[in-house]
Amino acid sequence: MERRKMNSTSLHTEVKQLNDEISRLLANRTLLKHTGRPDIPVPVLASLLLPKLFGERWEEKDRLSAVAAGALYAAFTAHDSIGQEASESRQGQLTVLGGDYYSGIHYRILAEIEDIPLIRRLSKSVTEMSEKKIRLYEHREGDPPEQLLSYIEIIEAGTVSAFLVERGYGQYEAAARHGLAACRLGAECRTLHEGGRTTFLDAFLRSGGIHGNTAAAARILDRCRLFHAGRLIEETAAFGDRSGDLVSAIDGIYGITEVASIQTGKEE
Repeated sequence: MERRKMNSTSLHTEVKQLNDEISRLLANRTLLKHTGRPDIPVPVLASLLLPKLFGERWEEKDRLSAVAAGALYAAFTAHDSIGQEASESRQGQLTVLGGDYYSGIHYRILAEIEDIPLIRRLSKSVTEMSEKKIRLYEHREGDPPEQLLSYIEIIEAGTVSAFLVERGYGQYEAAARHGLAACRLGAECRTLHEGGRTTFLDAFLRSGGIHGNTAAAARILDRCRLFHAGRLIEETAAFGDRSGDLVSAIDGIYGITEVASIQTGKEE
């Protein structure tokens, strides 16, 4: 039987429905008042839904597992959003507590459907993602930039990859991983262009061959972004017609069609 594939309108509807369901399950009056709705980027939601979007059989357990993985991602985002100065403020403390709360919801969902294998795989992914985040701080002056670029895939897609592989949708894992890596690298390029800094950029600018040169950093980051964007196109093309409306919509969600600046850095 031919699998039913969704169009771009259905894609956005499915993404919104998943986001609404996760937000509803994570809703807490105090957190909503002081920290707002949990932040789950659209590319992450689309990555979790790739099998459904391309017509795979999508059961109730898949839906609940995707919600749980989204809740875990929201927990990471909450914790990562706290700066040193904000950590002692009321809002900062509530944001940290919110991250812990979201993580607890994710465990509760998976425990209720008795998906112990996914709990184990997600727990392993949390460890791997945390290790790579720690290594950003350990990156020394002159260390190869390739190390940091390889960490991005794990940091951005670890949770989604664990979900897709454990639920039996491993053929979609590479597309999700490359798409999310391209998104993150695009965001880092924009931050660099705007004169901002992130933990990743601070480490990247210390790398060998860059040594603080923002123009060189921008060129390398954009080349890497384009590599992941190309791999996303290749992977999604394997799921359907390369010119198909859904494939184009998914590529658009990951932002791979945006014009990237490779000469935006300023010489220092």
